[in-house]
Amino acid sequence: MKQRLSIFLLLISIPLLLMACSFSVSSFSENLNKVVRANNDPQTVLQALPAYLVLLDALIESDPEDEALLIASSRLMNAYGALLATQQELMSVELEGEQYNYQRNIISRQQKKLSEKALSRAAKAICLYDDNLCNLTTIQYAEFVARLQSVDEDDIDMLYSLGISWASWLQVNSDDWNALAQLPQIKLIMQTVISKDETWDNAGAHMYLGVLNSLLPATLGGKPEQGKMHFEAAIRLTDGKNLMAKVLYAEYYARLTFNSELHKQLVADVLASSETQHEFILLNTLAIQKARALQISAEDYF
Repeated sequence: MKQRLSIFLLLISIPLLLMACSFSVSSFSENLNKVVRANNDPQTVLQALPAYLVLLDALIESDPEDEALLIASSRLMNAYGALLATQQELMSVELEGEQYNYQRNIISRQQKKLSEKALSRAAKAICLYDDNLCNLTTIQYAEFVARLQSVDEDDIDMLYSLGISWASWLQVNSDDWNALAQLPQIKLIMQTVISKDETWDNAGAHMYLGVLNSLLPATLGGKPEQGKMHFEAAIRLTDGKNLMAKVLYAEYYARLTFNSELHKQLVADVLASSETQHEFILLNTLAIQKARALQISAEDYF
């Protein structure tokens, strides 16, 4: 049944995507992004996205130097990876033992493949966009800093897309110290975005910096108090409408610092929220699901 559904989605998508590419790939990508964000059924989105990923792969095969296609593919893979991550978290509540470990390993391998491909395509896209931004993931830090100093507001969209891909890659490789060594570059990208427009993507750069600064305790080089500042900025800048900022605040900062009262309050705030029709609907649906999982596991964690 799932296979037939995937084939059906692939077939009906072909004329739509080809039509969009005839006019504007970036316009189609933007519209698809809006539709995905406005969907309150994560499972449907999770089943539908692979069809679009395959279509974009086919189009990139025909035109591998099209930066709009590359960046659209990278963004869609990151969205799919994020949905897989949430599914993995929910499975920790629903499944146990060998069954959970088996499913977790499958999803983890898929996430790693997606994150590597998404980062590669974002890096290629930004290089095609501006020679000065080529090889950002491989150059020395001093040169990296120098290049980012020339970035202006027009470059933020491409730079932020690279930052998201890089951060997603880091999160699925957070057990690798070589990967963690690239944390300063990712942070600087997000800080650069904030310096140009801190409201970009609904304060998304603040949320990423909140997570990235809360990956490790202060004793191991983490900066959880800076993470707290960024989480609170994201909540403030979105007037509390972005529930994912609260969930990540609880999951990363409150748990890292063993602040059970803050964790309880943040989770309660999210679960008390009612679903509304706005641009945060998919994100907030996922946030509520994650909050329920955090509530269930809190007793064992604290």
